[in-house]
Amino acid sequence: MFDFIQSDTFWSAVSALATVIGAGAIAFAARDFHFSVWLKAQEIWRGPEFTKARGEVFARLDKPPQQWRPDETERALDVCRNMDEFARLAPYLGKRKMLAIWGDPLAKAWLVLKPLVEAERDKAHWKEKWDAFQALGDQALAERPHLRQALLVSKAGV
Repeated sequence: MFDFIQSDTFWSAVSALATVIGAGAIAFAARDFHFSVWLKAQEIWRGPEFTKARGEVFARLDKPPQQWRPDETERALDVCRNMDEFARLAPYLGKRKMLAIWGDPLAKAWLVLKPLVEAERDKAHWKEKWDAFQALGDQALAERPHLRQALLVSKAGV
């Protein structure tokens, strides 16, 4: 019996078995992590305050450009914060997946909020502020050029 335990074949088999178990544990952990990121994205996106504030931002899509009141600005900046937090999950969830599911509202939000983001960056002297939102918003908009055109047409009153 001890000869068998001392053989190279036995230890090679034990090593192979440990490798398979370790790979399975890593795959399980990766799946669990991916699901956790999915839940976090859903938590951000479906938050009641964020949903309400997003609706207020989207209401501007069908209106001519107008000044933001201070209370509207604060809610819009909260939308920017949440959009940036949401966009920072893209590397973990996958940009393709995020854009396939949320690309349209991301593009619309970026269309409306870009001027506020730029003003906030100037005010804070922080050029990279909310850059994840910008990157995902730009990509979403690049994949949906019809949204920019529709916004231009609706604001022109055509």
